[in-house]
Amino acid sequence: MSRMNYTVAIYSGNIPSTTFIENLIEGMSEKGLRILLFGKKLKDVSYKENVEIIATPQSELPLILFVIKEAGKLYFKNRNKLSKLLTSVKARNKSFRYFVKDLGAILPILNAAPDIFHIQWAKTLQVYPELMQLLDSKIAVSLRGAHINYSPLNDPELAEAYRSHFPKVDAFHAVSNAISSEAQKYGAVSNKIYVIHSSVRESLLTGDVHPKIKGTKLEILSVGRFHWKKGYHYGLDTMKMLKESKIDFHYTIVAQGDVPEEITFLMNEYDLSNEVTIIPGLQYGTLIDKLKSSHVLLLPSVEEGIANVVLEAMAVGVPVITTDCGGMNEVVTDEINGFIVKVRNPEAVAQKISALLGKTENELSLMTSHAREKIINEFSRQGQIEQFHSFYNKLATE
Repeated sequence: MSRMNYTVAIYSGNIPSTTFIENLIEGMSEKGLRILLFGKKLKDVSYKENVEIIATPQSELPLILFVIKEAGKLYFKNRNKLSKLLTSVKARNKSFRYFVKDLGAILPILNAAPDIFHIQWAKTLQVYPELMQLLDSKIAVSLRGAHINYSPLNDPELAEAYRSHFPKVDAFHAVSNAISSEAQKYGAVSNKIYVIHSSVRESLLTGDVHPKIKGTKLEILSVGRFHWKKGYHYGLDTMKMLKESKIDFHYTIVAQGDVPEEITFLMNEYDLSNEVTIIPGLQYGTLIDKLKSSHVLLLPSVEEGIANVVLEAMAVGVPVITTDCGGMNEVVTDEINGFIVKVRNPEAVAQKISALLGKTENELSLMTSHAREKIINEFSRQGQIEQFHSFYNKLATE
């Protein structure tokens, strides 16, 4: 196939998908590639004409009719492949409902036979192993934080699936060098892994990067869903220390999901009801406004790939304090473009907040300027698009 005459399936299972994946779809369609999207259609979405949606119905009768139609297509194309698919899916599904559901996901992909099938979530290899066994396409897999860093540690069957499938994958996209190293523990071949960072919206790279001048109250912000890996309890430990040190501050946590009992308990135990506010999620534009009005973004996580909110803070000129989990030390250099501390160390975070308070306006401006330069040079949307285009071109012509 020629460098441009090929089809790429960008598969996440949901249409539309996450911001990262939607940006990838948009960027590759701008490059003129033919893009196929499979899976559940969650809502109507408008793409360029070279993006085709092949949605699997979710209600029972339309799904059964869809499976019959797709099975008929595959029968006439390759009845041996259909036989193998039916045998394999039936062997791992005890209920008719899940048998039909899995066929509804797999059959249209086998029939479309894209030149490149890009799996966005590594766990898909375990969920639909037939794609690796029966799909005559180049297989690419994205390596993202949770799916690589701790899910296989907690799930031996997933780890075994990775060890079985990773050596057969044609190419990997890793969001960080740290993720790349983790994936190699499960058999991912190092010279098949391409590190392509996340990107920030171009609109964030306009305007001044001068940090907000510190006022009488230090505004600290953390963003991310409620999950143990986000380390919010360590953030509250830090706030307790700041309160004991008589630092005037307010800590806002913007997090989706139910507030864990541990967080509620610590807020009461540390008497932080006046100093801490929890907001159950914000629309993107409102969140960026909240970020811009803050003095510092705190990422107390114990596990990440590369946190998008840190990239966004660096883009808009808000100083960052982050732990060195995952790939965060590939973004933040301590005292140069932000502050970085060891994980699970609230004392170190408190010390960095004191260091931040001791910075002059010029020192903070220099730090935030370095932060934006880092984003422009390594995390721009255009740079990401060019890297993915090269990634697909190389894979298509190998």
